[in-house]
Amino acid sequence: MEQSSLIKKELAQALHAHIMLLKDIDTIDHDSEEALRFVFRSLGFMLERIPEALVSDNEEDLYFAAFQYYNLLAELKSNLALSYPHLSIDLHNFPDSHVAILNDWWEKKTGLKVDEPTKQTMSIHS
Repeated sequence: MEQSSLIKKELAQALHAHIMLLKDIDTIDHDSEEALRFVFRSLGFMLERIPEALVSDNEEDLYFAAFQYYNLLAELKSNLALSYPHLSIDLHNFPDSHVAILNDWWEKKTGLKVDEPTKQTMSIHS
């Protein structure tokens, strides 16, 4: 299967994981309302480009949407661990198996290097 198809399949799995999280909202601790708002706002930013990317034949749009999703997912996991360590939401159902491929794509496209593991700092290749 070509890389674009694999990425589309994984992004569809991410949308499914989000739907399942929404369906299970009643099982999450009621003392975590602030954290839940943070998570769902973050998921909105993470996933907003995904539906269009899934139906588009534009590979660059797909790769950018996936790159954004993977990096925002890593940032969300880090922020939750730091700010809301008591929160019992499991984000492991959100797939991230193509991170290296998309980071490489980004670096080749922009000349910017993705800083591991933070994903937040980018520097110009020298």
